[in-house]
Amino acid sequence: MLGKQKGRSMIICRWFISLQLFLLCIFIYLVGYDPPQSEAQTDSSEQSDQTSQSTKPKWGPRNLEAFQNAIKTGQVGTISGRALFKGEPPPPKELRVTLNKKTCGHTYQSESLLISEKRGVQNVVVSLLRIPKGLPIETDDKPIQMDQQKCVFIPHVLLVPAGAEFEVLNSDPLLHNFHTIGKHNKEINIMQTKTKRRRLPVTFPEPDTIEVVCDVHSWMKAWIIVTEHPYYALTDADGQFRLKDVPEGTYRIKAWHEELGKQPVQKVVVTTNQDTQIDFEFSQPQQAAPIKH
Repeated sequence: MLGKQKGRSMIICRWFISLQLFLLCIFIYLVGYDPPQSEAQTDSSEQSDQTSQSTKPKWGPRNLEAFQNAIKTGQVGTISGRALFKGEPPPPKELRVTLNKKTCGHTYQSESLLISEKRGVQNVVVSLLRIPKGLPIETDDKPIQMDQQKCVFIPHVLLVPAGAEFEVLNSDPLLHNFHTIGKHNKEINIMQTKTKRRRLPVTFPEPDTIEVVCDVHSWMKAWIIVTEHPYYALTDADGQFRLKDVPEGTYRIKAWHEELGKQPVQKVVVTTNQDTQIDFEFSQPQQAAPIKH
């Protein structure tokens, strides 16, 4: 009798232990188990977290008030650099003049691709991305103008703030027509004679990349870049550009040329009272794509 009771107790005890193990397994499965880390592992993990946080870019101000405050308090730097041509530059293009040769001449060297002896590319449009809307765009005291002289648009590339009025002049004793082709602004196609509309006021309300042609003189071509904020620049004859009064932070910057196309967007870090250098390198001509605003 005593032996039977002992056997039953052993069976109950084993069953109880098995039940506890089963419940423990379920608990671990549902909750999970995080084994204790050594001090070295803990320190390594903390350092990894700090490193990942420090490598995250601190973007420039994203709203208008913060941007204006940074400019007002002098927490700004500059971005400068060059647009360079990689490889052997192609020879300049000579365009034939077919009309009004007394005024226009017989040949004309195209300005669509101008490369200096030191490989600098002229007329590259450099601009920052994701800049808050509403920043005032400062211009020179002199009026913004595009002229037609000896059957050439001057300048070849013109930066104009969106909504600002500028003048299109006809300094030739000839008939020209100012014809614009853009994506975000209405097309303009207006005749300018030596007596009528020699000074034509024009406004483009939307940021855009606008091709300008004269349908009378087929070789005449220029570009108007309608800007949406102050941080646009046009490279000079040596391919140099400069963007000033940029609030401290990280930005994306792009470059576009009418024949060489656009370069991959780059990141640039601006530090207060410092000049940050960044270059763009272009290769053989390709079909240019409009700037996306």
